[in-house]
Amino acid sequence: MIVEKIICDTNFSYLHPYFYNNEFALRCELGIGDNEKEYMENAEKRAFEIYNILFPNGADAIFFNYWDYDYLCDGDANSTIIPNILEEKQQLTLLKECFKKYRHKVVKNLETYDAPEDDTYNLIKRHRIICYADKKAFNYKKYILAQINGKGQDISFVSFDNECIFSIYDAKGCDIVLLTKERFRHYYDLVKPYFLDFDMEEMNNRYNNTNV
Repeated sequence: MIVEKIICDTNFSYLHPYFYNNEFALRCELGIGDNEKEYMENAEKRAFEIYNILFPNGADAIFFNYWDYDYLCDGDANSTIIPNILEEKQQLTLLKECFKKYRHKVVKNLETYDAPEDDTYNLIKRHRIICYADKKAFNYKKYILAQINGKGQDISFVSFDNECIFSIYDAKGCDIVLLTKERFRHYYDLVKPYFLDFDMEEMNNRYNNTNV
């Protein structure tokens, strides 16, 4: 399966912003409304609707990053030790939950946001944790709500048959990454009602460029 092969490949970096870093990607708006209550309710409603369009039979896999910090390094990086430890505690809780429930694979030592000139270069490592449903349903609502409310771990949902990845940033929006131009064109019209106006021109250009 093309999607499984890609997400297990170390050359597939999948870093923010997903929309701009992937050729066949769509960007959707989640939170809309005149007040905070309406905004958050719409964010949840629209996220669930998009999920059900992409995964009518449920997601085949999920993946997320595990960030590995070097606490024994010298220099300015030590000033971040407390927030790093708190983040690692959250990561370990998710790892324990997912490893206990699902067959999994770890893709190690992926590209990070740091450049060679950064003080933290090589002090932070990133590993991709991939968990397979194997006909067991993911608690997708739990993961989506956590992400919308800023308490998630950047979990992305994957469909092998539909060749897509669904990633929610927060209550503002989400990205859909398609792995083939055929799937990109197929889902373009299906999720168009959710498109973020700001990126409409770019999405239209991508759609037109696939019609060759």
